Amino acid sequence: MGWAPITAGGTASGPMAGKPKFVISLTLQETQGLRRMTRPSAQHRFAQSAKVILMSTEGKTCNEIRKETGLSRMSISKWRKRFAARRLEGLKDLPRSGAPLKYGQKAVLMIVNTACSTPEEPYTHWSIRRIAEASGTGMKKSRVQEILKGLDLKPHQYRMWLFPNERYPEFERREVEICGLYIRPPENSVVLCVDEKPAIQARERLHPSESATREGTSERIDFNYKRHGVLNLFAAFSVQDGMVYGKTSERKKAPDFLEFLKEVYSRWSAPTTGRTLHIIVDNYGTHTSHLVTEWLDAHPDVVFHFTPSHGSWLNQVELWFSILSRQALRRGDFESKEDLARKLIKFIEEHNRRARPFAWTYEGRLLKIA
Repeated sequence: MGWAPITAGGTASGPMAGKPKFVISLTLQETQGLRRMTRPSAQHRFAQSAKVILMSTEGKTCNEIRKETGLSRMSISKWRKRFAARRLEGLKDLPRSGAPLKYGQKAVLMIVNTACSTPEEPYTHWSIRRIAEASGTGMKKSRVQEILKGLDLKPHQYRMWLFPNERYPEFERREVEICGLYIRPPENSVVLCVDEKPAIQARERLHPSESATREGTSERIDFNYKRHGVLNLFAAFSVQDGMVYGKTSERKKAPDFLEFLKEVYSRWSAPTTGRTLHIIVDNYGTHTSHLVTEWLDAHPDVVFHFTPSHGSWLNQVELWFSILSRQALRRGDFESKEDLARKLIKFIEEHNRRARPFAWTYEGRLLKIA
């Protein structure tokens, strides 16, 4: 074993004398070890040095190795010398100078265990500073933050979560019922999503908004405002065509809802066309009051479909309420409740001019926890 110089061509003293190339002889065990180091899963720096040695055993010159590996002549010479001196051990990292690690694996585990535990009362969750203190490692906050970031641990964050199928056994049945109405409504029927948006504030800004006048600037809206009271909006959204019928009201009690329901019944002409109205509503007490129940008993061509508990998002009118909030209410400026009512109805009219049904989808998949 060792280095074996081979003449590239000509004689050592002749004009065609070439630079000698070096061939390294290997044992079977060393060959297998070097090939393992060149696997795709191996670290790149080890794969590079192993390729240098393997190519040298094939008799390739320094130029040939340099072109294939991209390493410099100095690097190729370094790996050859280190392998000749220490064989496979020479390709590993050499001991580095510097101070020893201040915090070892045990300290890191203490940080992780603390972050994954429940803090004592009265605290509800950990902060980076309190993790550093409670772990007893003496680590600085910046180092703790670095460890948690590397492990993707976020004890300061939380998500709301609900298991409806366990606490509310009716969830799946009602979900399937409502989605079935969206996907394949019964013949000669109208599917309506009905709900109310309560307590819409008629807020008047004390100073007019300043529109953006320069590139890169945003509209500026006055923080202060004057309240003129609140209004409630009853709305019925037609699933088939996206049309909306709405009505404002000072209150949202059962008689107010029943009055709106009668207007919906008349507007979609259930008595004259013979169509059945399938109305999707949530479980709010107004929708299940005895006044509404008695009226439904007298009108068998109106069928209520209740969303499951904590499942009002299955009602498509909630999507329309979101559009209303973003486009007309969030930056709205209303001089009075009458002005608010007028602008709400005008928004509905403008929406109906270009109404179309929602491309609504719901796959019904549970959230996946990695």
